[in-house]
Amino acid sequence: PRNLQTSEPTKTSFRVSWDPAPGEVRGYKVTFHPTENDVDPRVLRVGPYDNTVIHAVAVARLLYVLHCLFSADAQCKTSAKADIVLLVDGSWSIGRINFKTIRNFIARMVGVFNIGPNNVQIALAQYSGDPRTEWHLNAHPTRESLLKAVNDLPYKGGNTMTGMALKYILDNNFQTGVGMRPEARKIGVLITDGKSQDEIIFNSQNLRDSGIELYAVGVKNADENELRSIASDPDEIHMYNVQDFKFMVDIVDDLTVNLCNSVKGSGRKNTAGSEHYTQMGPPTNLVTSEVTHYSFRATWTPPELPVDMYRVTYMKVAGGPTLELLVDGEVTTTVLENLSPLTEYVVNVYAVVEEVSSEPLKGTQTTLPLPAPANLKVFDETSSSMRVSWEEAAGATGYLLLYRSINASEPQLETTRRGRSSCGHWTPCWVQICCLVLLMFWTRTSDPVQAGSSQIFAVLVDLLNAFQNLLMFWT
Repeated sequence: PRNLQTSEPTKTSFRVSWDPAPGEVRGYKVTFHPTENDVDPRVLRVGPYDNTVIHAVAVARLLYVLHCLFSADAQCKTSAKADIVLLVDGSWSIGRINFKTIRNFIARMVGVFNIGPNNVQIALAQYSGDPRTEWHLNAHPTRESLLKAVNDLPYKGGNTMTGMALKYILDNNFQTGVGMRPEARKIGVLITDGKSQDEIIFNSQNLRDSGIELYAVGVKNADENELRSIASDPDEIHMYNVQDFKFMVDIVDDLTVNLCNSVKGSGRKNTAGSEHYTQMGPPTNLVTSEVTHYSFRATWTPPELPVDMYRVTYMKVAGGPTLELLVDGEVTTTVLENLSPLTEYVVNVYAVVEEVSSEPLKGTQTTLPLPAPANLKVFDETSSSMRVSWEEAAGATGYLLLYRSINASEPQLETTRRGRSSCGHWTPCWVQICCLVLLMFWTRTSDPVQAGSSQIFAVLVDLLNAFQNLLMFWT
């Protein structure tokens, strides 16, 4: 955020405003503390569409230090489908100011999900005396439109009839005609501030028997025993109760994590409450391409159901360590690098949902051999030196030259040249010489190329103690 400003000062309060931060924002955290005391700052949190807040407990004649931070971090990264219905208490006991806190709480809770017809859908019903649907599951196909609807959520007012509201969402919101998908996980979240004025046990049990996982969030005057009877087991995951609306910020992150875990997974609860898992199919049609001496690309076709990620493992067929890559679930190709030349590798591609892997899709590919240097020539021979040249090879980090006596009367010598394609002025050998040049790629070398069509050349001098050097030519 930018351009932080204060206005409307009184003896006990002042307003803080700022320009919104760019990009996706989950909310803003504003901290206040007097300049001489930064040990226990007061923290206010507001939603992603708010850019002003009133600090209402200021002390007169104190100078305050303000910090405004935006949150855009946690996301529920899953491609699983889930239909979530929020049931929000809008009774008179909440009040308009606290209802704004509930809106901010909801915005932070739903803002972590990937919203869409193939991912998470969220509906909202508000209740007091008579429940009403604010929007259905298929009403908002994007996160942006959903957050705007949360920000514009009106305050209803009325009595607390939670039992009637629980029956209402089963009959009206968890229905295929308004966007519910039979294959998606089904979750209900109740947010209330008081004790219900009607019976809730029977209607909450009907929801759970229909395969709907229930969360219950109570604030202030909510009845904890009532919340436990509504929430699914275990209570430590599905039931929350705070003493005041200002403490809702303390539970939203934990609730969001548990909701995300409920959304994830490859199974769903049936009407008997047991877990039923469908077999997750592997990816298909593994194709390798773009093969070089140190890498190749692997591409595959995704399975029918969406996945969280792909796990790609590869190793040498001859044996060695198994290496692993993780690929985003929306990507179906990757490049395997830092391989050995002229080596066969086996590749396995697994589809992963949550932490469950499918059967592997298998394939093999052999890397290319290192290319040999070409067009090796020897020239400028003298009795004590000779010059060698060859064509440069793309990607080579250097060249390794070996030369030795043909009749093995001299030891093999070696020299290394980097960044050049010629060398010369070697010490005299006075015997036939065979020269080999190998490409160097980091720590590996190619097959050698040898000099001349006959693969040898010779320098013969001072034979039979002749009075003068004998110069000979041949082809």
